[in-house]
Amino acid sequence: MHLQRRVARFAVIGLLTLGLSACGSGTSISVDGQIIHMHADRISIRDRGGDTAEIKANGALRIAGRAVALTPAQRVLTTRYFTQAQIALFDGKQTGRAGAHMAGSVIGSLFSALFHDDSRIINDTAHAQTVKLDRHVDRLCAEIGAIRGTQDQLVARLPAFAPYAAIDQRSVKSCFVNAHASNS
Repeated sequence: MHLQRRVARFAVIGLLTLGLSACGSGTSISVDGQIIHMHADRISIRDRGGDTAEIKANGALRIAGRAVALTPAQRVLTTRYFTQAQIALFDGKQTGRAGAHMAGSVIGSLFSALFHDDSRIINDTAHAQTVKLDRHVDRLCAEIGAIRGTQDQLVARLPAFAPYAAIDQRSVKSCFVNAHASNS
C-alpha cells in the first residue's frame, strides 16, 4: 500500500512542478520566509525585510537597487550562482515532466490491470517510474546543495550578500530527507 501513496505523492509533486514550469515568466520559491525568483535573465532574492538582491546572467549584482562593485573572484561566484540556479530551474521542470509522465503511465497501467485483472501491472509500472523520478529528485537536491555552497562562498567574500543567503544546510538536508522519506 505504501507504493500507491508514494506514487500519488510523486505524481502530485510532479504535476505541481510542471504547472510552475508552464508559467513562462519564471519561478518563485520560498525558503524560510525568503523568496527566490528565477527568470531566464536574472535571479532575485528577497530578504525577510523586503530588500532584494539581483544577480544577472553576467554576474552583475544589485543589492537594494544599487549596483555592487565586484572583484573578479566575487563575479565568478555570482555568475556561478546564477548558472547553478538556472540548472536547478531547468531540472525542476524536467522533474515536473517526469512526474507528469509517471502519473500518465500509472493511470495507463490501471486500465491495463483492470483489463487483465492483474494488479501487479500497476505496482511494476509505479516502481519503474518511481526509480526514474527518484533520480530526478536526487539530482535536484544535489543542485540545491551546490547553490548553497556557492552562496556560502559568496557570503564569505561579500558579507553584504549575507541577508540574501536563503538556502541553509537544513533546507538541503530536508530536500534529501523528504525525497527519501517517500520511499519508505
